[in-house]
Amino acid sequence: MKFVKRISLFFIYPLSMFSLGFAANMAIMEFFYPGDNYEPPREEQQAAAEPVEDSVEVLGSQEPVVTADTRYVIQNYNTVTGEKVEEESDTPDKYIGLDRDKLVNEITEYNQNPSLTDLEQGFEYMELISFSAGRVVVRKSYQPPDEEKGFFLLNEDHYVVVYDHSLSNVYMTTDIVVEDLPEELQEEILNMKYVEDEGELYNFLESYSS
Repeated sequence: MKFVKRISLFFIYPLSMFSLGFAANMAIMEFFYPGDNYEPPREEQQAAAEPVEDSVEVLGSQEPVVTADTRYVIQNYNTVTGEKVEEESDTPDKYIGLDRDKLVNEITEYNQNPSLTDLEQGFEYMELISFSAGRVVVRKSYQPPDEEKGFFLLNEDHYVVVYDHSLSNVYMTTDIVVEDLPEELQEEILNMKYVEDEGELYNFLESYSS
């Protein structure tokens, strides 16, 4: 009987010490590393993941802007003939970094104060045709100055009347009676006499006006 008790104590004692040691070790680990085994609630896990998704959405929804690499195309449009000529140019520095709305505002300001060079070419207005980060197209509409000059002298009710080169508009009326002019000049006026410029016209008026 004593022998059996000794054997039981031999096994129970080490087992008890092992259990106490394991429990003490777990207590120490929990004390020094309290968050290792912590799992946050599902709501917190979802909330932690949402900012990443939001940031992706924000980046994907950004509006395109003009950059130094954007192709800048100008359409020069003749409003009289309907001719349209495209040319690619360097993007103006002041346009770089602008989105569509801001570029439209810049174009509106330009229409209010165009360059002297454009004005000399008969500039009317500029407008935005297409917009993307890779390519911007603007159209400049021009009505070129009328290069045709000259006037026509006609006989109307026995008086000399001056028409513009198109014969559609009266440039001026005069008090010059056709029958008072030399016969050769009368013949020319009856056949619509052409004078090349204002200088020649005023020489005629000074010579024959009463």
